[in-house]
Amino acid sequence: MKIKVAVLDSDIEFLNRITKIFQQKYADRISLSIFSNEDTLYQNLQSNPTDLVLFEQTIKIADEKIPDKITVGYLSAMPDADTIDGIPAICKYQKAGEIYRMMLNLYAEKASDVKFKIKKTGDIRVILFTSVQGGCGTSTAAAAYALRQASAKKVFYLNLEKFGDSNLYFQGEGNLSFSDIIYSLKSRKGNLAIKLDSVTRTDPSGVDFLHTCKNAYDMSELSDEESGMLIQEIAQSGKYKEVVIDLSGDMTERMSMLMKDYADKIVYVADGSRTGNGKFERFCETVRVIEQRQNAEILDKTCLLYNRFSSKNGIQLSQAAVPVMGGINRVEGLDERKLAEEIAGKDIIGRI
Repeated sequence: MKIKVAVLDSDIEFLNRITKIFQQKYADRISLSIFSNEDTLYQNLQSNPTDLVLFEQTIKIADEKIPDKITVGYLSAMPDADTIDGIPAICKYQKAGEIYRMMLNLYAEKASDVKFKIKKTGDIRVILFTSVQGGCGTSTAAAAYALRQASAKKVFYLNLEKFGDSNLYFQGEGNLSFSDIIYSLKSRKGNLAIKLDSVTRTDPSGVDFLHTCKNAYDMSELSDEESGMLIQEIAQSGKYKEVVIDLSGDMTERMSMLMKDYADKIVYVADGSRTGNGKFERFCETVRVIEQRQNAEILDKTCLLYNRFSSKNGIQLSQAAVPVMGGINRVEGLDERKLAEEIAGKDIIGRI
């Protein structure tokens, strides 16, 4: 489905630039109509279905001439203007990709009855990286796996930890964050698919991700049900071959739900220390109880990956309840992204 957008502006250079770029990059998602005359625009709106209209900021919008269900906004010359006269504003002097995302975000707020066509998702793979041991590099391993897979397929990295930070590993253009997705999920207003498209950022490696919440507290507001809704929306977008979920910590209802209902494969990360191995074995004991009580299969799709492993102090379990992938030695002196890139090159990551 294409969103039909009409733009009214007297800046011919801007109109020519945005038309050219949108035709090259977003022709499959946006149908763009350009106007420099106000009367012509209003006449067109009466006869041609339109979803979103953007007006030059100096124009006084004639509300009575705009059909119902059309979303309106302003194109602003001021970069920090969120609204003009109470109407949402998009800065016109920024990269076309950001203008595109802001168009989607603006339209998504009112498009609750519109859905993009859902493609088949039978071939999508959801990989959960988890651990109940802190400090063993679960997030680094998850990011490394996403980086490696992105060289051959489209991957979405989703960090669901309350205090997780995707920005340590991935960077991409955009002004919106995970907070905007959480708000959309909680309000149950607008179109989640379009909102997700507007918020998602793309790392130079090709990995798609959500920018870390503006406020860490926002993640504590995300319910288990809403987490599931988000994963389903990502999977049903039809864009991705793999979704990499990063969630470690206590054995919560959310972790249990993800292991049972969403994960095709679970990668448990430990460091091989006596403490780490002990926590892994107790994790397995807990999972067996969950399997029995809820008629679920979890351990059969789980493997054990040793990370930050020391041959001096670490021990790989010889009789683990799940297959052992092997160990990744501790690497010092690298920042989070460089470390993830280093680990992504290991053969062991390619075997997951």
